[in-house]
Amino acid sequence: MENFKLLQLVPSMHSGGVEQGTIDLANFLSEKNFLNYIASSGGRLLNNLKHKNTQHIDLPLNSKFFFKYPFLANKLQTKIDQFGINVIHFRSRAPAWLLPFLSKKNVLSVSTFHNVYGNENIIKSFYNKQLGNVNSIVAISEYVKNEIIKQYGFPEKKITVINRGCDIEFFDPNQVTNNKINKIILENKIPFNKKIILFPGRITEWKGQIKFLEVVKFFKEKDLFFIFVGDTKNYSFANKFLKKIKDYNLSNICKVIDNVSHDDLRTMYFMSKIVISAPLKPEGFGRIISESLLMKKIILAYNFGGAKDQLNKLNDLYKVEPKNIKMLIKKINIALNYNFEEHENLSNESRLHIIKYFSKQNMLSKYLDLYLNL
Repeated sequence: MENFKLLQLVPSMHSGGVEQGTIDLANFLSEKNFLNYIASSGGRLLNNLKHKNTQHIDLPLNSKFFFKYPFLANKLQTKIDQFGINVIHFRSRAPAWLLPFLSKKNVLSVSTFHNVYGNENIIKSFYNKQLGNVNSIVAISEYVKNEIIKQYGFPEKKITVINRGCDIEFFDPNQVTNNKINKIILENKIPFNKKIILFPGRITEWKGQIKFLEVVKFFKEKDLFFIFVGDTKNYSFANKFLKKIKDYNLSNICKVIDNVSHDDLRTMYFMSKIVISAPLKPEGFGRIISESLLMKKIILAYNFGGAKDQLNKLNDLYKVEPKNIKMLIKKINIALNYNFEEHENLSNESRLHIIKYFSKQNMLSKYLDLYLNL
């Protein structure tokens, strides 16, 4: 057990759920005095590493030029041999293509399917399937597990479901201060006197922001303010979305905020009356659902994919038939009319549900068990 040394491979460490999970796992192993390594092209999240037991290997794993992969694999192999690494965890599809060029001697391999990746043609299917050429596969939800068995024919016994985990201490309403709330309000010119409906998620077509404007139009005359927060790196879509808001004459009740810190997102959850998750296709997990419920918020989510796994056993109010705008409007109205006692009872039960099934500690312990049982 003391000889266990893990290497996690990820293209870059700038932002994102996969990258945050990589950091969480590295810190967890470091605290338990396991030497572990991350190979990536670098990024700001590396600043969140907390212990000398984790070392970063700088390699351009974000490269799309596959002819470079034998060269990258050779450099990586040198590090694997040098550090005595014996478990390699491929956390993304592109780095998994290093595997054919790496020695399998004394090394076991793990991969994670973070979503059901598109396999519209034989090339994409072939590209995605490389994640399955390992000793053990992790699926981040039951939904992902079932889909990759169906699409790629992987044997069920090879797959372990380890749900994404949320930090239950960080996502706690008691952690938010009035100073943080005032800072967000002043910086983003958010009206004090309106109920906030928050739509978190990368600003991109499939996340469903433009479709959700149909809901916003319905509530145009109500005392509501809609905040869309997420990465706007998809500039063409972000501009298209902003134009739609203007064309629909909704600029006075909508605010689009670019990628924010973890801390600011937590504050925005706290400030919100309702949180929305309405992607146009199912997500592998959908972390904002667990985060919202930990913050004791009512989240209205399309009930498919990884969202369905998280909402199972919870109140039906949260569950919206996918792409059913009328049902979404109806449930917003119901949620807006909940009194304090009804909201407290519902939110306390929901927070306990996430703590029990979807905590970060749960996730990390399951990963360690998986590695040691290999």
